[in-house]
Amino acid sequence: MTGLIRPITALLCAAAIAIMGSGLMGVLVPMRATLANFSNIEIGILGSFYWIGLTLGCFISPFAIFRVGHIRAFVAFTATVTITPLVMSLISDPMVWSGLRLVNGICFAGIQMVIESWLAAASTDTTRGRIFGIYTFLNLTVTTIGMQLIILAPPLDFQLLILVAILFSLAAVPIALSSSMAPSTPKSVKLHLRWLMQISPASVVGCFCTGVTGGAFWAMTPLYALETGFTPVEGGALMTLVVLAGAIGQLPIGWLSDRVGRRQTLVAVSFAAALTCFAVFSLSTNGRDLVWPAAAIFGMFAFASYPLGVAHANDLVDKSDAVAVSGGLLLIYSIAAISGPLFASAAMYVFGPHALFPFMAAVYALTAVVILLRVQVRPELPEEHQEVFVPIARTTPAAFALDPRVEPEEALDVSGPEPPTPADSLELDSAPQH
Repeated sequence: MTGLIRPITALLCAAAIAIMGSGLMGVLVPMRATLANFSNIEIGILGSFYWIGLTLGCFISPFAIFRVGHIRAFVAFTATVTITPLVMSLISDPMVWSGLRLVNGICFAGIQMVIESWLAAASTDTTRGRIFGIYTFLNLTVTTIGMQLIILAPPLDFQLLILVAILFSLAAVPIALSSSMAPSTPKSVKLHLRWLMQISPASVVGCFCTGVTGGAFWAMTPLYALETGFTPVEGGALMTLVVLAGAIGQLPIGWLSDRVGRRQTLVAVSFAAALTCFAVFSLSTNGRDLVWPAAAIFGMFAFASYPLGVAHANDLVDKSDAVAVSGGLLLIYSIAAISGPLFASAAMYVFGPHALFPFMAAVYALTAVVILLRVQVRPELPEEHQEVFVPIARTTPAAFALDPRVEPEEALDVSGPEPPTPADSLELDSAPQH
């Protein structure tokens, strides 16, 4: 394991520092906005603008990397994103903060694209799965550490925003001093969502569900915690518990999907997430003590729909299409995450802060019903045609170059396939097991 990690130590350090800063900022911004008397709708818009930026960054970042290379692009992204928390410490205005969250999302898409495409080039077809697993575990772990940093100072003080800026700035140091050879510059991203919908509607629905609920969870849970009686420290701890449980839950759920089928597992996970959302809602109205175990169980199911959807879609295509499929599903996730905070904040405005979890429960339940109906239309793939489940972090299209199903030379080519012709569409419908 040491020999596997040593060549990518600098990259993992850079990723850890940047993601830690992002984890702290994700908790701090809605908490600080709430205490600064921003409305629920304004807080929801803040969350949506981050996801809009992340979506735009999926298209903008490859051009920046192509123009100046990985190292210079990374330094540019970190220098720019460092400005956002500093300006927030000077100006407390919803419109200004929305623009800053947009910039934050664009830059963070670029930061993670540099790291992940570099990791892809540094790995081989025999090590990519383990490296990707290490990176995914690191991603979730340092995110929770970053959220816990909220206890270091009151949210309305400027110190925490300065700490976020310090972390973003420090992330550039390991990359700038790394002696590793930078990878080749990537090509522009070309995604074909219509083709993807024809290939695997269940995957599209599952990833869309995760985007809506994930966007709502990250943007609105701090507000939910504060307005239902949790302290800022308890709110950060609640989110940490959910994320850590999600990290723990991905591997057994993936193991189950390899044995009983992706869509069946996706239906079960969606129903389980809906039920636990209602459990959190019911328990929170009668006291907070039992909310903690219910939230932990919810976390085990909450983040599984996305990797299950990616695995199922890749079951249906040739290996050469894996990057195009995964990149398209990420874009669907990002678009859905834009709408999640808006709908959740509207529900909380109309029905009160407790409405967050019933809203997410409704999305999970609808997803389960849609996929269950889809199972009746198209039978499950034979086991010999199924791909092995790989836990996937929802970041940028470059992440999917780490998929062990993709050859190294394919990993650096992120251009999508041409949309299918009408004949191809008929073939997909008539021969669904390919």
